[in-house]
Amino acid sequence: MVFLRSGRSGKAYNLKDIHHFELSPLALKILAALIKYVKYTMITEDLNLKPPLLISQRDYMILDSATVENLSLIPGDRGKNLFDVLNNTETPMGARLLKKWILHPLVDRKQIEERLEAVERLVNDRVSLEEMRNFLSNMRDVERIVSRVEYNRSVPRDLVALRETLEIIPKLNEILSNFGVFNKLAFPEELVDLLRRAIEDDPLGSPGEGKVIKRGFSSELDEYRDLLEHAEERLKEFEEKERERTGIQKLRVGYNQVFGYYIEVTKANLDKIPDDYERKQTLVNSERFITPELKEFETKIMAAKERIEEMEKELFKSVCEEVKKHKEVLLKLSEDLAKMDVLSTLAYDAILYNYTKPVFSEDRLEIKGGRHPVVERFTQNFVENDIYMDNEKRFVVITGPNMSGKSTFIRQVGLISLMAQIGSFVPAQKAILPVFDRIFTRMGARDDLAGGRSTFLVEMNEMALILLKSTEKSLVLLDEVGRGTSTQDGVSIAWAISEELIKRGCKVLFATHFTELTELEKHFPQVQNKTILVKEEGKNVIFTHKVVDGVADRSYGIEVAKIAGIPDRVINRAYEILERNFKNHTKKNGKSNRFSQQIPLFPV
Repeated sequence: MVFLRSGRSGKAYNLKDIHHFELSPLALKILAALIKYVKYTMITEDLNLKPPLLISQRDYMILDSATVENLSLIPGDRGKNLFDVLNNTETPMGARLLKKWILHPLVDRKQIEERLEAVERLVNDRVSLEEMRNFLSNMRDVERIVSRVEYNRSVPRDLVALRETLEIIPKLNEILSNFGVFNKLAFPEELVDLLRRAIEDDPLGSPGEGKVIKRGFSSELDEYRDLLEHAEERLKEFEEKERERTGIQKLRVGYNQVFGYYIEVTKANLDKIPDDYERKQTLVNSERFITPELKEFETKIMAAKERIEEMEKELFKSVCEEVKKHKEVLLKLSEDLAKMDVLSTLAYDAILYNYTKPVFSEDRLEIKGGRHPVVERFTQNFVENDIYMDNEKRFVVITGPNMSGKSTFIRQVGLISLMAQIGSFVPAQKAILPVFDRIFTRMGARDDLAGGRSTFLVEMNEMALILLKSTEKSLVLLDEVGRGTSTQDGVSIAWAISEELIKRGCKVLFATHFTELTELEKHFPQVQNKTILVKEEGKNVIFTHKVVDGVADRSYGIEVAKIAGIPDRVINRAYEILERNFKNHTKKNGKSNRFSQQIPLFPV
């Protein structure tokens, strides 16, 4: 393909051939499109990229877009999210890496436990942790600085920021020796020395204005700057000398951008001007002159300005070229600082939010006192809940009214599992978890009008992905599957999907209003029924948000509608219709329990 034959994309890596990247034809096309996009946005043909990194399911958990949205992992349209809660990073590099970790949880247990061990050591040494974070707070965005230098878009303050960051590294290395977690940070000491000598501590303006390169770095530049800086003083000396020579006390030396330097003499004193005065401009009350000496001074000053501009730009560029020579070391330093920042942030979060270190099991999922990491930050007295699943009991059907906390509960199980696999402590009193290969979610009602897809079609598309890709090592979180169509069709589809997932061996939490699905427990020993405890005090309904064994006896939909603000006349009418339907149903079917009216669709 053109991508390889022309070598134009290989040029982005300073290579003539990129076959050794071992990319598939599709991956090559994607890479070519990305390079084209980068060139377009950077407005340059000259790129120098790092080799592409292939993200494999063997290394990372793959999260589809629906799961990222449904679990509110990163900033989006759903308000607060996991990234916002965990992001107490001190550096921009750390914030970017934290987001990457959240979107790419690990699937290798050894790597996960290495991260958790590092976080635990940091948690156990809070004094050193605080010192480390204080140093990190003064670090600048090394990765972005190197990128700007690489593409000749850096400004003097970038180099000052780089120098200040590099100067902190030796002090940070002293702290790191206390942990035994991080390797000593390597950095180019000679570059620090160069930046100290070359760039002003507080550079003003752009290179070429004479206020960027530090004095003492270039003797030639200093000479020209001295000439400019003492120009006013020398002009005053020249003016006094000319006054004495001519006897004209009102003689004045000035400058404007059109005529340059001049000697101004009033017309009353024109008879006193020497022969070497050359007329330059005539005004109403005076004449302006130039002399060979003043012309020579002007030539030197103008030359000095040009040379200062040229030399400072050249010197700044040469310093940037030296920075480029240390690119690889600086990028590695940036990666190390980012990782250090994220791990120390996860330790800080664990202390701040009272998180617990998770442990891993082959098949057991046991959470004691679990909490939703996002919701608990904005809710007083968050209700903790427990869950136990293993290969014998791996499918949980959760029934209960709206607003009772079913969705929050299943989401918190997914978030706790994901947090553990990025190497974070988790919001629970105790967490024993398997390592999941994927977390799937099917939640909420969404349509795609532009794509011509109804709410139900979107729902079924997402379920098709789950049924195609899930394995016995997957965690599947389902919320109200089948609600987008008629009740009988919806229950039938939900039942069939449940049967398939049970056979597949996934761990599934299925929140539903279809109480028919609780009959699954009678057919499959892997199924357990859970519900949300609701208390009734007179006409008031209290949602305890506590997950218990059992099945919901009613939906409390009218009560929820009342809480939502539906007018009383509508609420009262709804109660009348409910009572009438109940009587008709009882008369027809001989049922006496008002809240057990549903006809079993799947008898034993």
